[in-house]
Amino acid sequence: MDDELLKSLAKEYGTPLYVYDADLIKHKCRAFKESFKDFPVEVKPCYAVKANTNLNVLKIIEQEGFGADVVSQGELDAVLRSGFQPANVMYTSNSKTESDLRSAVEAKVNVTVGNTDEINVFKKVGGHRIAFRVNPNVDAKTHPKISTALAGSKFGLHFMEGIAEEAVKKALDSSLNVAGIHCHIGSNVGDMSGFVEAGEKMFEFAAKLKYDYNIQLDFIDLGGGLGVRYQNEKVASVNDFAQAYKPLVEAGVEKLGYKPVIWFEPGRYIVAEAGVLLCTVNSIKKTPAKNFINTDAGFNDLVRPAMYDAYHHIRLAGKDGESISYDVAGNLCESGDILGKDRMLPEAEKGDIVVVENGGAYGFSMSSNYNSIPKPAEILVDGGESRLIRRRQSLEQLYEDQVV
Repeated sequence: MDDELLKSLAKEYGTPLYVYDADLIKHKCRAFKESFKDFPVEVKPCYAVKANTNLNVLKIIEQEGFGADVVSQGELDAVLRSGFQPANVMYTSNSKTESDLRSAVEAKVNVTVGNTDEINVFKKVGGHRIAFRVNPNVDAKTHPKISTALAGSKFGLHFMEGIAEEAVKKALDSSLNVAGIHCHIGSNVGDMSGFVEAGEKMFEFAAKLKYDYNIQLDFIDLGGGLGVRYQNEKVASVNDFAQAYKPLVEAGVEKLGYKPVIWFEPGRYIVAEAGVLLCTVNSIKKTPAKNFINTDAGFNDLVRPAMYDAYHHIRLAGKDGESISYDVAGNLCESGDILGKDRMLPEAEKGDIVVVENGGAYGFSMSSNYNSIPKPAEILVDGGESRLIRRRQSLEQLYEDQVV
């Protein structure tokens, strides 16, 4: 999406504004599937819906042949509205209410449980085909807030001290059908070693289930986590990702004597690079210590820089020239509301359009109404045509669920 298009969209729809490239989303879906074309078993890619939940984005991904990974009743409702078949949906929340489990069972989607307390509730609401999220105690070598398979993580049934095995025994004692096992080691992972270590442990556990408990799994879900490059970090290509798994899967199925379907849950890889956040320069502030570009977007629109110290490349649409160091600031009453620190940019002026790249994942989906600011609009560019796919929230909508 070129800068002239982005500037015209900002003028037409206002800012802050999320813009997504449908062609790039389709390309990433196809690249992911293509990388597994010579895999020794069937692979089922399931998009991690939490990355971007817009129904129009979901419909594109479903039409590309993906399933879905969901973690709430809201995400479940979104994928069913978008045409995903229940058999291709995995419900993986770490802390589910009875209502959550009932909704998943009634929708006939696949359900993972990550603690033994959920087993009884799952059976109570009519569940019979269960899967387990396990914790393989693997360091994903990513940001601590998105590393999800260490021993101290809240996610999954630990292999340590036989906790996962005891959960399987409990399920069998409850006459439940153990259909699969699942793990997810973290998000935006660049080092393949953690994926490989977790995958090997998963197949070891699958073998134990077969030979000790006569359980033949329908699927092994190896999770997501394939990253994208935000700055200069190490990132594996999707082909590297597939090829790293191939030998361990080959060895694993040989040991098992059967071929479970392998599920993966890419999210960020599919949508991050396809989206940008557009904002407008409200003012320029020069101080003895810093130069600031004050914009009309903040961490209520894109929380990643504030939450994870994440880097997003930033440019001024259609501008070049000598660079000046700026902090690109948001409009919230927080000193941490900075979209980018010490960025070398052309001299900025009031009214310029700021482009924050890699905004397609964990952008709008993590947005909030902090400071009572309405959420931004969303635009989809598809085949050279653009259309509104989410209206800008109004002031009235901030109060519509309040009772006075």
